Amino acid sequence: MTVPAIEAAAAAAWPATESTTLGSWTLLAGDGFSRRRNSAVPAGPVPDDLERRLDDVAEWYRVRALPTVFRITPLCAPMIDDELAKAGYAVEAPTLVMHRRTERGDAIPGVLESPAATDEWISTELDALGIDPSQVGPWLATLAKVPGPAAFVSATVAGRPVGAGLGVVVGDHLGVFEVVVDPSHRRQGHATRIMDSLHAFGARGGASTAFLQVLEDDERAIALYRSLGYEVSHRYWYRRSKP
Repeated sequence: MTVPAIEAAAAAAWPATESTTLGSWTLLAGDGFSRRRNSAVPAGPVPDDLERRLDDVAEWYRVRALPTVFRITPLCAPMIDDELAKAGYAVEAPTLVMHRRTERGDAIPGVLESPAATDEWISTELDALGIDPSQVGPWLATLAKVPGPAAFVSATVAGRPVGAGLGVVVGDHLGVFEVVVDPSHRRQGHATRIMDSLHAFGARGGASTAFLQVLEDDERAIALYRSLGYEVSHRYWYRRSKP
């Protein structure tokens, strides 16, 4: 998978509520939930009027009562990141984007799959993610915008959900999101079962490759994904305006 292909598939699989373009830049907003859905994504050559462009982006977010956040990918010219650093934009959440081939597989014992988020899936995710109560509504609104085909999977023990994950097929790509396991049930193979189920779902849906994003400092998750055959495609980080 190329960087542009992954970035396009990720944007389609985890869509913002509102988006617009300024030249080759994309501006996203989505109720303040998740940096990815509430950030500007510079791409292409450096604009001749870069200072004006940065001011226009800041104004776009200001009128939406959102902080100005840029997501810096390999598609962004280094000069733009340099200018943001000089302007005091702080680096946040350095992230790895990883990918691998999908494979067809049999149904995974103890893993349930649904085309929509069930109450049990939502409860499992909320318990594991520890989302701030004020963000539950925007998080649910995000899930409601996820396109199909999608698979909301839950790993169970004795019929009780102990982990969950989401897979979204976009063309021939599978996006993997929100993979969580209850802390009391970690290191028991549940995350692998969730991932295997999502990979099989993607292959059935025509996806030949899978991708995911993981924070660079999440060594446990990165080790899991590498053990499953994932390799690093690229990295990105955010630049947030001063308070």
